[in-house]
Amino acid sequence: MSAVAVRLITVAFVFGGSLFGIYLRVSLPKDHFGGDSKDVVKLGMGLVGMMAALVLGLLIASAKASHDTQSAELTNMSSKIALLDRVLACCGPESKEARDLLHAAVARTLDQMGSTEQSGSSQSRPSSTGSEVLYDKI
Repeated sequence: MSAVAVRLITVAFVFGGSLFGIYLRVSLPKDHFGGDSKDVVKLGMGLVGMMAALVLGLLIASAKASHDTQSAELTNMSSKIALLDRVLACCGPESKEARDLLHAAVARTLDQMGSTEQSGSSQSRPSSTGSEVLYDKI
């Protein structure tokens, strides 16, 4: 559903609720408009507002925790790849082919992560043969 449709539906419900409130005000007896009734309505509105704030706060906290977890995993993976590249560089020129395979695998993974055209379910997994070749070269 588009954002415009959601907005229009929301406006329709709010307007309909207002019209229903006007109808109820005319049809209710006068003793329902006392101070006690108004206090109960204010208390109910406060409860609804508090619950909405609580739900939004929990939603934001959950999103932040998910982002922090993914960021930490990416940082950890990046540091391990950098360490592996450095160790392979210390092994000398015979590890050049393994380092090239590692760089290609990292570039391929970054392209997959940055791709916005593919959905999460249709993204292809890294090829197991490419990973096996890299492992054999190391």
